[in-house]
Formats: sequence, structure tokens, C-alpha cells
Amino acid sequence: MLEIQTIQKQDTTLEGYDATSATLRMIPDSSDLTSLSARYEAELQAASKVGAETVFFPSLSCASQPLLFRAISQIYRAILDFGDAGESSIKKVCIVCEDDAVRNTYMVVWNFYYAGTKSARMNDGRWD
Repeated sequence: MLEIQTIQKQDTTLEGYDATSATLRMIPDSSDLTSLSARYEAELQAASKVGAETVFFPSLSCASQPLLFRAISQIYRAILDFGDAGESSIKKVCIVCEDDAVRNTYMVVWNFYYAGTKSARMNDGRWD
């Protein structure tokens, strides 16, 4: 299973496959969600093809908080499905967040929908 992390932009040197320059930064409205999974899967495929072990994606910004929650959930599902689909060189996917509020949103979505156990939660000490 792939490890997924959220990290602050200033906390990383981006040593790995850098997908942060891709067109994955802004989701203007819900119609753009239809292609989101495919765009993430394409970047993951490209990273795997070059043998990358770590992939960095930019955090998203959206027109509304509910849309952002839906987009983040879709992103996590795409990453997890890619990891479950078969052999890949990718071991870790990092979401590079511009600020702490965005990082918190990613962590909340992960903890609410995907973390099956307390130990599987994304936690930097703010909830325990």
C-alpha cells in the first residue's frame, strides 16, 4: 500500500517525481471533478514509468469548501486505487500544501473517510 502524506511546502526539498507543475492546482467547479482522477492516475503512471519512489502533488484550491472536500476524497481514491492496481516503483505520495489550513483540510478528509484505525490517521499531534 502506498503511503500518503500531507506536507508543508517549506518542509520539503521535492526529492522525487515532481507533479507540482502539472495542471492540478485549481478546480473551478464540480464539472472539473470528472477528469481529476484520470489526471492523477496519468501523473502516477508517468512517475512509475521513470522508477520514482516518491511523488509530489500540489494541494488543490477550489471555489468552495464542499467542492474541495469532494476533490480531495476523489484524489485519495485515485491514489489508493493506483496503489492497489499492481506493481509500481512508487512507495510514497506527498501532497504539498501551501498553508496549514489547506493541510488541515486534507488531513480531515483522510481521517474521516480513509483511516480505518487510529494509527492510520494523519496526525501531527493536533487531535490527540
